[in-house]
Amino acid sequence: MSINFLEILLVDNDISLHEIISNTIDGIKVFNKKVKILHAKNALEAKELIKKNSDISIAFIDVAMETPDAGLMLVNYIRHTLNNENMRIIIIDSEDSPIPTDEILEHYDINDYKDRECIESQRLFNTVRIAIKQYQQFKDIQDNRAQMYKKMTTNKVSGLPNRMKLSENIGTAGKKSLILLNIDDFSVINNHNGFEFGDKVLNAFAEFLEKNYSKDAQVFHLEADIFAMLYLQENISSIEEKIIKIKDDIYNNLFIIDNISLHLTATLGIVLNDHGNIIQKAEFAFKEARLNGKNSIQKYSDKLNILRTIHINALWTRRIRNALEKKNVLAYFQPIENIKTGKIQKYEILVRIEYKGEIYSPYHFLDAARYSGQLFEIFKIMFDVACKNVSTSNYNFTVNVSDYDLKHPKFFETVEYILKKYKINTNRICFEILENNSISQDTEIQNVLQKLHGLGFKLAIDDFGAECSNFGQLNNLKIDFIKIDGSYIKNIVEDKNSQIIAQTILDFAHKKEIPVIAEFVCSKEVYEYVKKIGVDYAQGYIISEPKNSL
Repeated sequence: MSINFLEILLVDNDISLHEIISNTIDGIKVFNKKVKILHAKNALEAKELIKKNSDISIAFIDVAMETPDAGLMLVNYIRHTLNNENMRIIIIDSEDSPIPTDEILEHYDINDYKDRECIESQRLFNTVRIAIKQYQQFKDIQDNRAQMYKKMTTNKVSGLPNRMKLSENIGTAGKKSLILLNIDDFSVINNHNGFEFGDKVLNAFAEFLEKNYSKDAQVFHLEADIFAMLYLQENISSIEEKIIKIKDDIYNNLFIIDNISLHLTATLGIVLNDHGNIIQKAEFAFKEARLNGKNSIQKYSDKLNILRTIHINALWTRRIRNALEKKNVLAYFQPIENIKTGKIQKYEILVRIEYKGEIYSPYHFLDAARYSGQLFEIFKIMFDVACKNVSTSNYNFTVNVSDYDLKHPKFFETVEYILKKYKINTNRICFEILENNSISQDTEIQNVLQKLHGLGFKLAIDDFGAECSNFGQLNNLKIDFIKIDGSYIKNIVEDKNSQIIAQTILDFAHKKEIPVIAEFVCSKEVYEYVKKIGVDYAQGYIISEPKNSL
């Protein structure tokens, strides 16, 4: 709205009416604002005035001027061509109009309909006052809506447009290219320097992107340490060159924040000249890039490994849920032989899933169970089977347990419930720790294992020598057994490296007085070899394959 005036437009070809209205309300004050009349004798003049004066409060429009419906066509122009919803439009009745009043009120977006007698009388002031009040209320609503929209579509840390605004801009027609940029190790910056410093880093990064690339791309701050750049249709090879330069520019730039010099790197997921849900596609590409390491770039394609993983996880998530509901999560038993005595001393309980008549090993579904939060349900079933068999047989039993299970809030509650159910001696159960992640530095898991050991349970480290395993765990934990990873056992007769690794683990474990189990003992030759070097227990197909009963 104008600072000094409330602008009112009068559109009528009757010159005398312009004089009457000027004399009546021109210059008067309404809500502490002076009224200013804008005069137009026809629709064409009115359009020119509206172009020059964008904040007209009220328009009084005669129905019939140069044509019988010229005024009504002007109404449609204001509402539908200019999309002006704020202006209050009051139609002045005309004897020349062939369109009935009821039809005008029903089919045209007007706010009031007045006859000439009202316009020419003292009642005009009240009409103006009411219309201006409505206009101001409507403007306030529009302003509040605009403020709310801006708040909803702006990242509060950097002031850049956020994910909602990106989704809105992507929704327009045409193919686009999108880059997701994730600052590497930003959590380290936050933890080391504090969140306030972290926000300053985000602001500096946002300013860097805007300063260097906003001429060609729209820059967004989606959330936390994730930014985006949206390119409209452009030559793909040109964008690919720009993306490589962007990554290098970030790497080479020195950010100075609170007198601290900082180098940053970013991992990029990109989608080129595509349409549809390109945010999700860029996120898939970004996740794949993270698997390749920091400061890397990954372009989206339908052949990304992560898409296959997601598909498999989704498939097996449904199958696991079905198996849990139908009690098709099965326990298989594989014996573990004491090599010195040649006798079966205990059994490892291995999970299997039956689906449509086929039996599947954990290789197919374990990752999906972890991904979908169903891994603990499987552990509960296997632990229950182990305790039940301890109560009915003379054998000891080994149950696999993951870091996910050990951190579950109901882990000890479940263990205690099942122990009470079968009233067994805990030292006949061994928890075999599956090492998807190293447990040597995880104090929470170490405390849980110490508590289990204190309750009398035996502990074993599975797949020792592979992936995250390290000898430090033997110092931090009270371990009762070590199981050498099967990849070193199955080829131990021929492979020199496997022999060296197995012998090293064996020597170290025996010096710590920890018995060693060899899994994947698949032939007589392998059995004889591990027996010769002093392995304590053997497990594998040469002894027995896993069976669904003892």
